[in-house]
Amino acid sequence: MTPGKAYRAELQRGLVAGLCSLAACIPNAGKQAPPTGFCVRPAALCTPDPGPQPVNCADAEAGLEFAPFMIADFEETGNDPNGNSAYLGQYMYSYTDATAQIYANGDNGTQFPAGYAPVAETAGLCSSGAPSPNHILHVSGGPFLGWGGGLGVAMEHITQSDGGYGLGYCPVGQPAQYDFCPPAGSEDAVALTTLDMSLWDGVAVWARRGPDSQPLLRVLVGNKYVDEDVSFLQYGKDPSKPRYCERARECVCVNGKDCKFWAGSVGSDAGTGFQAGYYCGDPAADPPPGTPSGNGVMATNGCNITQCNQPYPAYATKYTDPTRCQKPADPVMCPDPNSATMGTDPQFYKRPCTPYAFRSGLQSSYCWDPDPNHLYVTSGRLDPNGIPDLPPAESDQQCGDYWTFPLHLTTEWQLFLVPFTTMYQQGWAKRWPFFDTASVSVVRLTWDAGWVDYWIDNLRFYRVRR
Repeated sequence: MTPGKAYRAELQRGLVAGLCSLAACIPNAGKQAPPTGFCVRPAALCTPDPGPQPVNCADAEAGLEFAPFMIADFEETGNDPNGNSAYLGQYMYSYTDATAQIYANGDNGTQFPAGYAPVAETAGLCSSGAPSPNHILHVSGGPFLGWGGGLGVAMEHITQSDGGYGLGYCPVGQPAQYDFCPPAGSEDAVALTTLDMSLWDGVAVWARRGPDSQPLLRVLVGNKYVDEDVSFLQYGKDPSKPRYCERARECVCVNGKDCKFWAGSVGSDAGTGFQAGYYCGDPAADPPPGTPSGNGVMATNGCNITQCNQPYPAYATKYTDPTRCQKPADPVMCPDPNSATMGTDPQFYKRPCTPYAFRSGLQSSYCWDPDPNHLYVTSGRLDPNGIPDLPPAESDQQCGDYWTFPLHLTTEWQLFLVPFTTMYQQGWAKRWPFFDTASVSVVRLTWDAGWVDYWIDNLRFYRVRR
């Protein structure tokens, strides 16, 4: 199972995050291990974390210039899932391989699923050069048994204001005010979602780990050639035109459970309500397939046609909230409220879960319809042209293989500088002969299988001062 097979997504700007939602697949993160940190292993195997030494941030950052915005600095105020005032990772989402949950650890022993806009923890980082104590992201969880998980921020939050839903440095249709705004004349999907970082050197982040955490943390950067969001917007604009890469939605269970029909419990309990449909698990034995979070209901491990009918998480709220429409004339961003596809992903909506074997020999089931007489999903009528869906894209055409570089964390804070020139694709999806830094669409931090216990702060773009 590769990261590209996950129901990735910018797990949601307001609805969703984290793919593991059945209580059976959310392990106990362990007891707090004094004097600081959370133990992510079974209690008997925990190593207490004495905490790091504060560092001289000013010396470490000397000679560097940073973009005028933070990708994430965890100093934004909001509410935690219990409604209490907290510092948050603004615009940050999380996702996993559905074998374990990732938790965000707050002050006073509080702990919540990381979800969207995860809670931050008060912690000293710098002995000089920044306020101390400040707020950092402290995430822990595991053991992840598949490909792991990650955290990310879409650059659309930097470019667009979107009714207060972003920073608005490069609004569509306005002259560029900064050297990192998308080039003039960019198509809508690119102008909305990307930054031109070609005059910048790379990504900087402060990070450390707990003593029982795996040391590996990867920095990933996506652009228009490999990003699912760009492909989604291109499909919505005109499905007949070619896209930079293709999306495919798997509709089988990836957590070892069977796909079964659940009767649903909408309205019976605000915390566990879910729509009737197909989910991974046994209704007679497993907890309901809905895990509440502070930002909505998390992913419900849907399968079969229920998975195919799920909205595309990154833009689900844009389909339902007219205040978030970028361009009223654009049906992708502001569709007709009476449309049959309102709040859905039109590329997969109402498709059957159909088996398919790739030329590599890999087999699974995906949301696609080989039958030309099936419902024409964009209007709910029969397709007058009788044109079936194309089969799922082969792996060498699929989105998701971002440019990456591995970090090896220690238990002490370090400033990591990752030049774009050191980043490469891993090779499991569509590959490109060059890294186009003029269309950066997303920055992520990801991990592999195992236990994780990470502290992260001040994720941003940098360049050596000229």
